[in-house]
Amino acid sequence: MKNLKDYILENVQLNEAAASKVFTFDFTDLENGEETLKSFEGHEGCEIEGQKLTIKVTEKNVDKMDSVQDILQQYAETIRKSSKNASSEVYANKTSNFSKHVTDFINSLDDVKNVDKNEQDKQDDVKDDVKDDK
Repeated sequence: MKNLKDYILENVQLNEAAASKVFTFDFTDLENGEETLKSFEGHEGCEIEGQKLTIKVTEKNVDKMDSVQDILQQYAETIRKSSKNASSEVYANKTSNFSKHVTDFINSLDDVKNVDKNEQDKQDDVKDDVKDDK
């Protein structure tokens, strides 16, 4: 049987892993990819290497990801509506995969926000339990 300290440490490690996610978006061969990549410069958690954007979402920066989310959503919609999409199946598959990855990113933002909220709820419950014991 685990002692309380081991249990708490294990839960903290699990919560930290759930509260941090890394996404990489490849803009290679996508229309206006270079221009769009430039719009991510200076955003917290965003790193640009060549034609790839890596975003690290943590509970500390999740609230600052709204503009990053907006840029990605608008870009995904734009490339999906492109005339090049209709003429090239390879390009259509690439834009579809990009869009799905954006959706996964958005869902993970919600997951990280919920982990943070759930953690706060647990702390509040513990405080309430301590008060009840007194």
